[in-house]
Amino acid sequence: MLKLPLVSFVVTSYNYENYISKTLESIKEQTYKNFEIIVVDDCSHDNSCKVIENFISDNQDLRITLIKHANNSGQLAAMVTGLKASQGQFISFIDSDDILCKEYAAAHIRVHLETSVAFTSCQIIEIGENDEVHTLKSISSPQSNECETLKQVQNDISGVEILCGLPVKYKILKHKRFGGWYWSPNSSAMFRKASIDILQYYQTPWDWRICPDKFLFNLANLIGGSAIIYSPLIGYRRHKNNAGNCTFVTGDKRLHSDYITKINLQNNIKIRLKTINFLFKERLLIGKRNTFNLIIKILLSYFL
Repeated sequence: MLKLPLVSFVVTSYNYENYISKTLESIKEQTYKNFEIIVVDDCSHDNSCKVIENFISDNQDLRITLIKHANNSGQLAAMVTGLKASQGQFISFIDSDDILCKEYAAAHIRVHLETSVAFTSCQIIEIGENDEVHTLKSISSPQSNECETLKQVQNDISGVEILCGLPVKYKILKHKRFGGWYWSPNSSAMFRKASIDILQYYQTPWDWRICPDKFLFNLANLIGGSAIIYSPLIGYRRHKNNAGNCTFVTGDKRLHSDYITKINLQNNIKIRLKTINFLFKERLLIGKRNTFNLIIKILLSYFL
């Protein structure tokens, strides 16, 4: 008999004791039940680990593991640790301040099984520090006029939830320029693990301590393409320690970070060179022809 694939939720944790229990509860409440949770704590100096350990103790029926870094290494390093420990065919890297809607995994898996893309990225709901909804149509998400009007929004135990009674609408992205940005933030994505397994060989994860989704999404899209799911399936939290910038329209301007703007600009500059260097180093694993083709696409993106 055929089996549904296992999904690995890798939750990267760092000093979010006020939010991480809601993140874990939202994963627990998924309608798609074939999943594991791997929490990687990157040397939090608050009570995050205690909160996580209490959650594990209270939910011994869940397949959940806590891995603690010995040193603070940044978010990409935490992702790589979780990737190496994961057993699923599909994997999502979840920020420990975000909330997943109950249909998150089911919607992503459905699109993956109807396509052969490397990853899918859903729309987001912007929420605030106290779970209040800022907007259902974030400027940080791709939008589509084809997406049907949302039918119902309600509160649940972990924040907001979109009830997805309609067929999942999605679009496969084609011919996108390497180094651009066409997706929603980090927690929005689910990857075919096979398409990003190469990431476990990345030797300098400190290159992407903050905002690693810029590198990860572009690398995965380069390898196998992507698809946008036109349903808001996560609550993306805006707060004073958030890595994403708020706008004057949908958030609070005090949450805008010039430091994060600087990080994003630096990421835009270094992404091509860092990716080319990584692919060349791993050319024996990737295959020389594949390596050549991928590097050519990156080089062309400087001009096209």
